[in-house]
Amino acid sequence: MPAPAAAVRDSRVTLRAFTLLAGVLAVVFGLSFFFSNRGIAQLQQARKRVDELRADINRLQAENARLRGEIESVKKSTYAVERIAREDLGMSKKGEVIYMLPQKHEGRPQSPPPSR
Repeated sequence: MPAPAAAVRDSRVTLRAFTLLAGVLAVVFGLSFFFSNRGIAQLQQARKRVDELRADINRLQAENARLRGEIESVKKSTYAVERIAREDLGMSKKGEVIYMLPQKHEGRPQSPPPSR
């Protein structure tokens, strides 16, 4: 027995209303995702933070490699130990005279000595 025409028409209207409602809800959720605090802006900030952290990691790995090389140099060479003692600790050999020059301050020029 065929379905009455009114029932078929009602099911089509219901299907169209349901499709329209689903489309409107999808647009509303999409817009709220894009323009909310948790949307695309936060995703871009997170990606930027990840890039910054990766750059920090690379910089720190390079510094660690440099420091490991310096440690190996100090372990193997007396010259390296002497250089560190002289430059960083201000030490000298017995009988040596050390001349300390004034360091220039960055950002402001040194003033000339007062004339007498």
